[in-house]
Amino acid sequence: MIQVGRMGQADVDAAAGILFDAFGAAYRRRGHAPPFPTRESAAWLCRAYIDLDPEGCALARSASEVVGVGFAHPRGAVTSIGPLASRPGAPAGVARALMGELGDIAAGSTSVRLFQDSFNPDSFGLYTRLGYVVSDVAPYLLAERLDPPAATARDPNVRPLVAEDLPAIEHYDRSRTGADRRRDLALLASTGGGFVYQGAARGESISGYLFFRALPARVVIGPAVAESADMLAALVDGVAASLPGRAAVIRASAAAPALLRRAFDRGFLVDHLGNLMVRGSYVPPPAQLYALFPESL
Repeated sequence: MIQVGRMGQADVDAAAGILFDAFGAAYRRRGHAPPFPTRESAAWLCRAYIDLDPEGCALARSASEVVGVGFAHPRGAVTSIGPLASRPGAPAGVARALMGELGDIAAGSTSVRLFQDSFNPDSFGLYTRLGYVVSDVAPYLLAERLDPPAATARDPNVRPLVAEDLPAIEHYDRSRTGADRRRDLALLASTGGGFVYQGAARGESISGYLFFRALPARVVIGPAVAESADMLAALVDGVAASLPGRAAVIRASAAAPALLRRAFDRGFLVDHLGNLMVRGSYVPPPAQLYALFPESL
């Protein structure tokens, strides 16, 4: 029998091992770079989510052995789920048991969202049976070296994000995504950098934002929301201009082809495709880059 309970700090090593082994096996089997390059990177994620979303960290056990791990991120009307993994060779039913527990955590939300790797037919079948439908295709983009735009091509409405922008960004983000991501945006602002798109006229409101985190191995770009794909592309140019030559990753949206074309110009290639799957209501923003961490969608 599979039992699911809350994950605590004492469970981090076991949970990290499952994330590292499960995602590593699935991704390498298909020739993709796994999202957790080391066990420590997976352990860091677990510890971060215990701090950020302690009520949403779930662990599955079978005969006292840890066999699965999953996370929910409640944000008011929206709850996001992920990542979720079962130990290779674990008994059947681990993922379904975890999804049941995480679904209970999301019971107060009208929209539940998750990412599904398109190369994983088993997870697609499970999520479909649980009532999730594909709402967007999300290309996972990698760049070995960011290629900056010419100085003359940069949009003058893009400027670096400053701490005083955060209240306006929080209001704008909630109006476009429906999620209360204040805790995520505050974390991103305190641990990384960002850009905003704002007209030059005095008092003009923000029309887009982008956060990025420059990690040792690569730059994680996103989340980002803007009023158009062209504005979003200009924000991505801002990152490429500020960090030329760095490796980078984006989880993009196929609904914004102008952004994808600009990303290709900046050195990105499609590594693999994913699906945004939703149960309940979903109204997408005009243009967006999805969050890789925290995985609130």
